[in-house]
Amino acid sequence: MKDVYETRKNSTYSISKRFDKVSYSKPKSLTVDQFNYYNNNGFLIIKNFFNKDLITKTKDECYNLFENNNGCYVNKEPNSNKVRSILNVHENLNISPVLDSELINIVESLLGDDVYMHQSRINYKDGSESNGWNWHSDFETWHSKDGMPRMRAITAMIPVDDNTIDNGCLNFLPKSHNKFISCPKVGGVNPENEFSEQVEGVPDYESIMAIKEKFNVEIFNAECVAGDLILFDCNTLHYSDSNKTNNKRTNLYFVLNSITNKLVKPFNEDNHRPLEMGYYTNN
Repeated sequence: MKDVYETRKNSTYSISKRFDKVSYSKPKSLTVDQFNYYNNNGFLIIKNFFNKDLITKTKDECYNLFENNNGCYVNKEPNSNKVRSILNVHENLNISPVLDSELINIVESLLGDDVYMHQSRINYKDGSESNGWNWHSDFETWHSKDGMPRMRAITAMIPVDDNTIDNGCLNFLPKSHNKFISCPKVGGVNPENEFSEQVEGVPDYESIMAIKEKFNVEIFNAECVAGDLILFDCNTLHYSDSNKTNNKRTNLYFVLNSITNKLVKPFNEDNHRPLEMGYYTNN
């Protein structure tokens, strides 16, 4: 398979164009303005998408997994023993009410295809000892290390706690999904620790500023409340700061990938990472 998004092969950063459509059709439940905003910016916040009682139950489940995560794939904070991420949570949570038909219909319309679960996780920031995440495009890692061929996946982020600037909400670079940043290969990174301390697939300052200036955009602080829904394209640049409060900031993530975009052999690794990081088959 031809690699149209080469990365982690050179010692320098480079910016190239996107070869894939951002979306295929407008979901019935989105307005024209919402659809256009997603297309243009690479992300969308839908306010009050979920019932508050449902989010309260989901929050309790997420907190229970934080305290009792036996059998789950867990990553810890690099400077403490606190849980940072739990992966493969769709097999450990009662997610069917959260991952409802309306959400799936929205994503399938945008991607123009049926979808499957590429990755599911909870990211915790349990107070001021919790670190953030560096700038990155998810696709750059999923392509190079998991073998995701094209940009045809969407992340649905569900805040179960209110997200603020102080507790480390997501930050997006609008329109960045239209470009691809190729990153140098770092090497020697253990997949077991990738979610603990992010060092690979991190664009340099010059590349981020070049995209920012090209599209004349400002960084968007995605503050949101429990029950909102954030959708973002797999190639949209984003980061989150550390939690500067003493309260939890907990977010649930479902990555939905087109069934015609299933993983192949990783483009820059000999073997796939663990299934919890990206579902693949040998078929």
